[in-house]
Amino acid sequence: MGEIAGGASEAVHLSRGEAVRLVNTHGSQVVDTWCVHAADPSEYLSVEHTRRMLYALFPREGDMLHSNRRTPLLTLETDTSGCRHDMLFACCDSWLYRFYGCAPGHANCRDNFLSALARHGIEIGHVPNPINFWMNVPVSDNERLALEPPLSKPGDFIVLRAMAEVWVVFSACPMDITPVNGDRTPRCVSYEILGSSG
Repeated sequence: MGEIAGGASEAVHLSRGEAVRLVNTHGSQVVDTWCVHAADPSEYLSVEHTRRMLYALFPREGDMLHSNRRTPLLTLETDTSGCRHDMLFACCDSWLYRFYGCAPGHANCRDNFLSALARHGIEIGHVPNPINFWMNVPVSDNERLALEPPLSKPGDFIVLRAMAEVWVVFSACPMDITPVNGDRTPRCVSYEILGSSG
């Protein structure tokens, strides 16, 4: 079992058929999540393509998550929370925190993604939009978006099953300005690699 500190990130390698269980330890932490193909990082989990393939704004248990080449990379095998998971918002970055008036150097999910892969010698030319697990983004009147406190509970978890050899990147979002992490305090999450389902 590994732990990711609040505001930090980790890249996890999965062979085809393996899975990772991600646990929202305190129930209040959003986790920005990416996936890149191990053989060719220019193929990556694309929320734009996944929305098109699912005909849905939000992924649900049992859904396949698709790449920018429409290849299934992951399956959302288990989701104990029953929450919506955001596929509409870009990850936080240094420019967003500058917009909020924060001092330079604020931790952010964009840098977390790049640094997590760099620690494993992987470079990617751009930062895709993530799936923001447990991020509560209500859609009203078929057009308006909001940022609300999380609805997840302590111990809620998801299981992501690899459909190819991939790297999955988790960032325990450092956001401390908006209420997406509840009381605006980023907290740790944990993960565990699971074997092949057979």
